[in-house]
Formats: sequence, C-alpha cells, structure tokens
Amino acid sequence: ARKQCAIAWLDLANAFGSIPHHHIFDTLQEFGMPESFLRLIRELYEGCSTTIRLVERETAEIPIRSGVKQGCPLSPIIFNLAMEPLLRAISDGADGFDLHDERVSVLAYADDLVLIADDPERLQGMLDTIGRAADWTGLRFNANKCTSLHVDGNKRDSVLTTEFLVQGEPVIPLAEGQAYQHLGMPTGFRIRQTPEDTIREILQDAAKIDASLLAPWQKINALTTFLIPRIAFVLRGSAVAKVPLNKVDNTIRKLVKSWLFLPQRASNEIIYIAHRHGGANVP
Repeated sequence: ARKQCAIAWLDLANAFGSIPHHHIFDTLQEFGMPESFLRLIRELYEGCSTTIRLVERETAEIPIRSGVKQGCPLSPIIFNLAMEPLLRAISDGADGFDLHDERVSVLAYADDLVLIADDPERLQGMLDTIGRAADWTGLRFNANKCTSLHVDGNKRDSVLTTEFLVQGEPVIPLAEGQAYQHLGMPTGFRIRQTPEDTIREILQDAAKIDASLLAPWQKINALTTFLIPRIAFVLRGSAVAKVPLNKVDNTIRKLVKSWLFLPQRASNEIIYIAHRHGGANVP
C-alpha cells in the first residue's frame, strides 16, 4: 500500500555554545552518573568566566553559564548526553514511520536532528514535543534553517508543501527536486544526490595540502587522516555519480605521485600497497 511520509530536518541555533550548564548537570545526575564523575564535570564548568581585551583595558569577568568546551575530548560525549532528553521525548512516543518492520521516529548525529512520521499531523505533534523539550533545556531551533518534506504516495503530485511549525516558527517546505544538505549530502525527493559541494571542498582541501610546507610523508598522512574518511562517508551516505568520483580519484593519484617524486606514468599500485611493501598505503 502507498504511504505518506513526513520528514523534518532541524537545525539548533548555536547548539554547542548554548546548552546550559545546569541542564548538563541535571541530565548526568538523572542518568545515574557516579558522584565522583559529576564532581569532575562540575569542576570543569562551574565558575568559568572570560574577559574581552579592549584597546586600553580588559572588561570585567563575564561568567560562562552555557556551552561545552571547544577542543575538550569530553565535550562530544557530554553534548550527546545532554541532547538525550530531546531524543527520548520523541523516541518514547508511538509516532514514527515503519521501515523494514522497524519503527523509526528520530535520527540524530550530534546537533543534526531528523524527525520522521507517517502523516503530517503526527509530525507536527512530534515537532511540538521536541519544541517543548528544547524550551525546557534552554535550546532554540533556527527555523530559517529547518526544512520539511511531505510525500503522499496516494496523490499524483506526491510532494505537498505542507506547513509545519517548530517553537511557533514556520519550517521551510521542500518541493519536488529541491534538496536539503544533510551531513554534507543533498537529501530530498527525486534529486541528484551527488554531493558536488562536498566533493568540491575535498578537492580544495587536497590542493591546500599540496601547497603546504608539510613534508611528503606528512601530506600523505593528512590525506589519509582527513580527506579519505570524508570521501568514504560521502560514499556510504549518498549515491555518487561516477564522473565527479573519478575526478577525485585522479586528483589524489596525481598528488600522491608528485609527493613521492614519481613520474605520472608510474604504476598506480605504488599508491595503494602497504608500507611494508614500499607503498604509500593510501586506502
């Protein structure tokens, strides 16, 4: 049977910098974290302040009462735990969409949230629920960057521009052929899914590595550490056309050969074979 599917992609405004510290402490305590661990987290966040240096003087201390610490290895874990009440407010309900005999209601990757329902009324109910949870935690959704898609398989024009609200603000509806950039990949109904912008950024970053003052082995290490995983992520998450993928592959081969001071006519195998066999070990 043909179904309806209503989806909302949500964008939190300054999510990492606006989550209140008291919410972090309350959530960790609610999840039963040991008191010794809670004490360490409180020592990291309580009493923090900053000052702004002006031309002639510094401002008085400005207390910091929200946000996780940038660069701290604990921050992603703390943020994910602090987001859990929002996710459970949705996943604990009965609404969602049946996919391969499994009920799916919310997808989350850090601060990128997706709500899925099998009709528009239920999606609006989920948006109301997560909006109340966000109000309770002190977070705000940026409605101008939130997007929705309503597909009805029973109608000739499958995509409907149904209006949805989050925290009282209208969400931008997608039409057929329009895409939302979700995790760097175009997502929508009947669209070209090749993430051309992301591929272009990868090529630009490869050129920056090439132009840097890094040693050849450091350039290869930067390539395999930062760029190759991004390419793999794109391949797992979207249907990439062959032509732009070939361009990335050819660019990487040319760069690695130049870093190894090899002629471009040299065999490609040297790029991919393991270090113990004398290769560059590029995945």
